[in-house]
Amino acid sequence: MSNEIIDGKARKVLVDDIDTDQIFHQSLLTIHDPEEIKPHIFGNLDGYRNFGKEDNTGKILVVGKNFGKGSTRQQAVTGFLAHKFKAIIGASFGPIYYSNAVNAGLLLVEVPEIANFSIEENDELEIDITQSLLTNKTQEINIKCEKIPIPVLDIMKAGGLMSLGEKFE
Repeated sequence: MSNEIIDGKARKVLVDDIDTDQIFHQSLLTIHDPEEIKPHIFGNLDGYRNFGKEDNTGKILVVGKNFGKGSTRQQAVTGFLAHKFKAIIGASFGPIYYSNAVNAGLLLVEVPEIANFSIEENDELEIDITQSLLTNKTQEINIKCEKIPIPVLDIMKAGGLMSLGEKFE
């Protein structure tokens, strides 16, 4: 994350309680290469089985509440990084998933009322990190986001926890 404004087209998977097995199936856990993980993202989620084969570069993923609940499956984070999503917006995130995403440099933005905010597929979205504001530029509406803690922003700006640690070596 290099600036305080993140923008991109919306990619909607507005489903609640998606667990890491639905994001990346446990039968594939021997795969670790990001490009090999990529086509399998949401391969176990009804209605989204082809998601991983689609081009999502530069988009912002919009999900429901409790996204990423369940196990500590790093591929469930790596796959979204491989897709080059700029951020994931959701009502809430599983705590372990949130930690894994932050550590890997994947920006997660909590918008508790996301289900009540109008977003259509490919709407132009803008996240203002400083103002904690999500704007749907297509529909000219906005909604407040949860403030992202400064330590999380520092990790994001560094490109992940490992990159941040390298600065102190």
